Amino acid sequence: MKLVHKEWEARIELIRSIARSQQAVARILDSVADVSEHSPEMAKSIRDNIASLTAMQLTMAETVAEMRIKMRRRKGDPAKPWLKSDAYIPVSNGIAIDRR
Repeated sequence: MKLVHKEWEARIELIRSIARSQQAVARILDSVADVSEHSPEMAKSIRDNIASLTAMQLTMAETVAEMRIKMRRRKGDPAKPWLKSDAYIPVSNGIAIDRR
């Protein structure tokens, strides 16, 4: 097998690894969300561990992409979700209203 093919296979495996890692992070966050609400120490520990995982994933992604990826940390309160009014069917008294 040519070296180029081996390199691409390694890159694809790294991408798969990043994807599995993202799924694991999502499962971790889902399973500990309720517990961390009652324990600030656990919340801080989880935040620190997630930050470490994020840094590792970023390094892996940069290796695969062969480029530097800029990530800006933003502090503040997240905004509420915004949905376009046409994106959902309004409900009145448990009955969907057709707005067509």
